[in-house]
Amino acid sequence: METTLYIVLVVMFGFWGLVLGSFVNAWVWRTSQDISVADGRSKCPHCKHQLAWYDLLPVVSYLTLAGKCRYCHKPISAQYPTVELGTSALFVLLFVSSGLTLNNPYAWVQFGLLLGISVLLVASFVYDALYMQLPDKFTLPAICLALVALGLKGLVLGWSTLTPQLVGLGLAVAAFTALWYFSRGKWLGSGDIRLIIIMGLLLEPKALVVGIFMAYLLGAIYGIFVLQRLKPQQRHRVMVPFGPFLIIGFYTGLFFGTQIANWYLGFI
Repeated sequence: METTLYIVLVVMFGFWGLVLGSFVNAWVWRTSQDISVADGRSKCPHCKHQLAWYDLLPVVSYLTLAGKCRYCHKPISAQYPTVELGTSALFVLLFVSSGLTLNNPYAWVQFGLLLGISVLLVASFVYDALYMQLPDKFTLPAICLALVALGLKGLVLGWSTLTPQLVGLGLAVAAFTALWYFSRGKWLGSGDIRLIIIMGLLLEPKALVVGIFMAYLLGAIYGIFVLQRLKPQQRHRVMVPFGPFLIIGFYTGLFFGTQIANWYLGFI
């Protein structure tokens, strides 16, 4: 791919990441309020004033307004530019790591599916971090897109190539379902199982193991950090959402899973 075209595509995907990150912010808030994402224009959550288009420019509006509503001057959460920039960076990383070429339409279709899944996973990440829930409206469409991606992989590369991945998916789902069942939902929620399904549909077995390991490692580190900041009598009430760590684990497995697994196997 020509350097100029490559740079243009990087900028384009970065821009669309900003736009879709802004959409995710609105979608998450409206879902929390049981409002349809298509129900009218955005409003300030404090004063309910309808926002103009120039109040909704990703990152730019937040900076020009100094992080405050133009109308009521209440603070705007830093979540908004963070999600927008994070989604933009994710889109760029997905493109840069994809190795796409212009003469491979199958790879572009798979990449498009991965971008769609990523929007849904970012929404799941933010919602679970804020409200300790993983809504079906985010996870179920992601599962459907991941099934399409796996089906295309089978059509192009041969169905027999999917056997290891399907075995890994089955084992991971069975293990997490058992954890959910025997803990009666105390150790993880049913939404976390849906995230495991997405991970298993998209990751090879080595990458899946790395992703799950990273999720537990980062979740444990975060949990210890939170517990240390609380008084002993408060610690038994602490709940940590696991979904965000599974999603971080997924992208760790996607970008670095095979390399990490091969390094570890060679090390031992």
